[in-house]
Amino acid sequence: MRKRKRLRFEHEPQGLILNSLVDIALSLVIGFIVTIPLFFESGIFVNAPGVAKAGASDVSDIKVNIHLLDDGAILLNEEIVTYQRLTELLPELLARSVERKVIISTEAHVRYERVITVLDLAKQKGAGQLALLRSRR
Repeated sequence: MRKRKRLRFEHEPQGLILNSLVDIALSLVIGFIVTIPLFFESGIFVNAPGVAKAGASDVSDIKVNIHLLDDGAILLNEEIVTYQRLTELLPELLARSVERKVIISTEAHVRYERVITVLDLAKQKGAGQLALLRSRR
């Protein structure tokens, strides 16, 4: 059998070889960078209630509820109003509201065109949030 010759380096390595240590450290850093967003962004966002200032103010928690009837009538906070009167009252109510939320509900046979018209009007008059309510059947 033939014996293998051992290769001899001219310079023997002095100290630690850091190549593998640097590779492992870099792999760990990249792994942490990739997984950190998974810990902080769960995909579920919750609006926590805030603390309101105490004291007298013109702004209060006034709700703007609009209900469209099948016969063409419009109920604004349980009172029958015309479309013209709605365009006048809506900015006043939204100016006194904290959330500026408009809730729109309809009866069963109201055309979508009327609903979209009221939604557009509410947004033009300064509504911050729009909500559509559906009735149970």
